[in-house]
Amino acid sequence: MDREEVSEESKKDFSNKVNEQAGRKSNVTLTSATSMSKEQIDSWNNDGYILIPDFVDEKFCDDMNEEVLRIINEIVPQDSPFSHAYAGDGHIAIREMKPSKNAKSIEDEISKLFRIHSKGIFHDFIHKKLLGDILEDILGPDVDCFLSQFIFKNPGAWGQPWHQDSSYFPFDREPQVAAWLATSEATLENGCLVVLPGSHKESLHEHLPDEREGSNYGYTEIKDHDFTNEIPMTLEKGDLLLFHSFLMHKSYDNESNSRRTAMVYHFAETDTDFGEVDSPTNEWISIRGKGLNA
Repeated sequence: MDREEVSEESKKDFSNKVNEQAGRKSNVTLTSATSMSKEQIDSWNNDGYILIPDFVDEKFCDDMNEEVLRIINEIVPQDSPFSHAYAGDGHIAIREMKPSKNAKSIEDEISKLFRIHSKGIFHDFIHKKLLGDILEDILGPDVDCFLSQFIFKNPGAWGQPWHQDSSYFPFDREPQVAAWLATSEATLENGCLVVLPGSHKESLHEHLPDEREGSNYGYTEIKDHDFTNEIPMTLEKGDLLLFHSFLMHKSYDNESNSRRTAMVYHFAETDTDFGEVDSPTNEWISIRGKGLNA
């Protein structure tokens, strides 16, 4: 199964586009909230994230994982010729450039599945009341979910380098909020998320192309920073991490023999301007406020 390497020119073009956002800052500080505790407000303001243990139960995670596998097998038949991306039924699946040598099925070679928050269990999640209440505290009364991605960290998969999500979002306001649901246990060995507390207070940094041979398209890397204070976010199945879109984060490689999975959503204020052309991975769905009746 041939995999043509992503060209250096393509990688540079992508990072140049990302770096159009460099220098932007987000100066919003929460002073009060209806649904967040003082500890959560302080964590958001000082560290750039909030951890909510046991946000959903294990069965919910299992059901979500099973539904993702069903979708993958519908839009990417087994033994499909290699492509960087596959589309079907409104979804987009991304295939690993460097899959494990032990891959036995198509899901063993998938990196991410996008655009799945418009229906089913994925849609149910974004309408959970506690999630909406906290998002309203951060973003205001009018909230949209604009991006969803299920992350497969299959055995042997590389982690994504240090980056800031807002560099990928050419929007007219900030911040956005990521909701990272651990649908399996996340450990040091299987490639957990890693954050740099307080880095959300900085401007968007320059993102350089990921120089690793065989890295996935779209991976860029912050290099002009000291990351010695990084914190690995080892999570239990069902834990939810909410984080600021300027927060620097990455993930470790999966050096285990099992898949590490996570369901990630991104939220923004309704009526956010996304520029001349929206990303094909985005789908704007209102969850709170005036957008519901638009």
